[in-house]
Amino acid sequence: MQKTLRQQIEEIGVLKAGWTSFGIKFKKNIEYGGEACMGLTDFDSCEILIREINNDDVIRATMIHEMWHVIFSTMGVRADDEDAHTQLVRTNEFLVEQATRGSLLFKQLNPQLWKALYG
Repeated sequence: MQKTLRQQIEEIGVLKAGWTSFGIKFKKNIEYGGEACMGLTDFDSCEILIREINNDDVIRATMIHEMWHVIFSTMGVRADDEDAHTQLVRTNEFLVEQATRGSLLFKQLNPQLWKALYG
């Protein structure tokens, strides 16, 4: 019997960012700013929280969304709420280059998680 995406992610349990690792946990309720959300990346505790659901498509989209928070932060593309001290450059070329490097770094550091998410 093939494992669900949630089971695969729970077995892997970690997203490696190079400079640190983020534990991946499933949680019944997740809130940010007083509102419910499907996922959350906590940079203080180095955890990625995913809402406990049984829909692989939603889990995949949520995990990829949270993965990009880690990748962009690692590549220096931070949101205003992440204590960024430099202005975010938003040219297409800049974002594409950071996404390319981040994707390759993620795949190299997390081959099992990459395979679970992208097949």
